[in-house]
Amino acid sequence: MGKTRGLFITFDGPNGVGKSSVLLGVAALLTQSGCNILTTKEPTSSSLGQFVRDAEEVYTGRTFAHLIAADRYFHLESEILPALSAGKVILCDRYVESSLVLQRLDGLDIDDIWSINSQVQIPDLSIILQAQPEILAQRLAQRNRLSRFEKNNSRTRELTFYQEAASFLSSKGFNVMFLENDDVPLEQIADRIAQRILIIEGDHIKYEL
Repeated sequence: MGKTRGLFITFDGPNGVGKSSVLLGVAALLTQSGCNILTTKEPTSSSLGQFVRDAEEVYTGRTFAHLIAADRYFHLESEILPALSAGKVILCDRYVESSLVLQRLDGLDIDDIWSINSQVQIPDLSIILQAQPEILAQRLAQRNRLSRFEKNNSRTRELTFYQEAASFLSSKGFNVMFLENDDVPLEQIADRIAQRILIIEGDHIKYEL
């Protein structure tokens, strides 16, 4: 029997860590290796996802956490799960890790956040990028517009919450990969991730046979 299910890979980390650039680098390498790639993101590009983006400055706390989770479940049902069934390798920019950090910065407890998100699909690999706080601050200073999370919280606190989120999710069965993305060349970190994904895919194909 051939392969019947794709792979689900997520990219997370503090604001300014370079998630999107690394994801695109990985996508290019996997495409060259013959993988059928789907790149996606959260909040989604749907009308609900756009509402969530626009609502960031209006809604906070539990209300905003539920809006984020609703968009995530819609994302799973409408895009991620169908792509998995089609055998695609899905690379997602942000996932539940972001909620376990940003909603904590917004005043919620980690267990409360998880209770809203506990029915999500567990990724095959959860990548969390990190960098030194001063490097993150320098990168954010170059942006024209900052979100309220970027303006109102320290990079050190955000990094700490990501480390705690990684430990929490590992206890829930997530396969977490921590990587530094400060002075490491983009090509090097993208290649390391791509090779890890190809190993997982190879093992998965063997399992499906």
